Amino acid sequence: MSLLFENFLPAFALVIDPINLLMILCGVVVGIVLGALPGFGAAQALALMFPFTFGMSPETGVLFFISIYAAAEYGGSIPAILIRTPGTTAAAITVLDGYPMARAGRAGRALRISLYSGVFGSMCSSFIFLFAASSLAWIGLQFGPSEMFAVGIFGLSIIGSFFGDNPVKGFIATAIGLFLATIGSSGFSGLRFTFDQAALMEGVPLIVVIIGLMAMPEAFRLIIASKETEPDPRQAVKADSGDDRVSFRDMRGLLPTMLRGTVIGTAVGAIPGPGATVSSLLAYNEEQRWSKRPEKFGTGIDEGVAAPETSNNALVAGSLIPSLALGIPGSGAIAILLGLLISKGVAPGPLLFSQDGTLVMSVFIGLIISAAVLLAIGVLGVRVFSLVALVPRYVLAPFVLMILLIGTYSYQNYSAHVVMVLALGAAAFWLEKVRIPVIPIVLAFVMGPIIEANLNRALVVNGGDLSFFLSRPIALTILVLAVSTAVLGFLRSNKK
Repeated sequence: MSLLFENFLPAFALVIDPINLLMILCGVVVGIVLGALPGFGAAQALALMFPFTFGMSPETGVLFFISIYAAAEYGGSIPAILIRTPGTTAAAITVLDGYPMARAGRAGRALRISLYSGVFGSMCSSFIFLFAASSLAWIGLQFGPSEMFAVGIFGLSIIGSFFGDNPVKGFIATAIGLFLATIGSSGFSGLRFTFDQAALMEGVPLIVVIIGLMAMPEAFRLIIASKETEPDPRQAVKADSGDDRVSFRDMRGLLPTMLRGTVIGTAVGAIPGPGATVSSLLAYNEEQRWSKRPEKFGTGIDEGVAAPETSNNALVAGSLIPSLALGIPGSGAIAILLGLLISKGVAPGPLLFSQDGTLVMSVFIGLIISAAVLLAIGVLGVRVFSLVALVPRYVLAPFVLMILLIGTYSYQNYSAHVVMVLALGAAAFWLEKVRIPVIPIVLAFVMGPIIEANLNRALVVNGGDLSFFLSRPIALTILVLAVSTAVLGFLRSNKK
């Protein structure tokens, strides 16, 4: 723990740098706006903003991204409450009580409860993350190439087992991601899978994969949906109607609800795979089970909004535990965040805590400050941000597509990257139609080079003998866990 706390003052000075504070502010605004767009979630928001991080330092880029991530979770509740159209899948649970509150003339109250509970969950989870993740710093001293390779395999087993309808589709997606990661130079043995195409000799850039697989399908869906019937703006409930103030006494009454939501969100976030939707559903279900008036849920009750929103935002910090400490991304948004670190030359994993404690501590502090900024902006902008949900799709669709294509081209001013993004976007759109998830593709693409590099190092150190895993207790234990996870995934799928 001392490895991290001795970096507190340097990290705090880093976060309160005027440029970084400005990026946190911008990230919160962008996150709320994009999160409020129907169909846009944190992963899509980060993918859309990825090109804007090219000129940023690793610390500034991470602070910008975590601010977007946290704010997007709150932003998804705005259309869910106002027009019954969740901005994110997790916000679909907020619809159950948020929209009835809005229909009853208490939209402002629902939005404020969503904001306050989300900020509470984010701050509390950040402190939990601070103490839980800092205790893992010592692991970095025990991890060599063999252990890092084993952690990568464990991550792939989790990705394949728990993403998608069943493990078969999950592992198919994982294999696609690993294949994409092998295109181009291996760094050890020449070129692979280039098919004599000069554009593939350097491989497929991470930014191209992220934009193509995560953001481009959403642009295609918006284009298709732009021809469908739009929600009538006149039917949208106004954000402020009557006395919708939420007092300190009201929030004190919701404290048990928010504490339960924080624990659930942090715990679910620490498990790679389930995501915000599962977290929200669990929090809502548990709150209804603990409530003295469970029959009121679904009719517009304060607890029905506070529980899922607290859990949503608590999950943000919780999901960083396996991501930064072990290098295992738990969601599409976290995979993009890890992709940002890798593109800046920062390798996530146990060694990060001992080698770059200032960066890790800045993440903790940045989450807390971004929550405070979210509170201030949310209180002042409830009515303004509610208008974002009413942007017509025929206006939004071409704007999103233009931003994605310009961002892709500006990466290296290379037109082949634009072609790659369009091809990957079309492939991802089709894969989702056949219910093969694209998130494992991105996760596997991020982890593939890490796994390959550490395997090569381990083989060099041990003279090419694979039996060295048997003499490394930590690596062997992790590999056994990886196999057990895959088997458990298939057994769970068969039982279902």
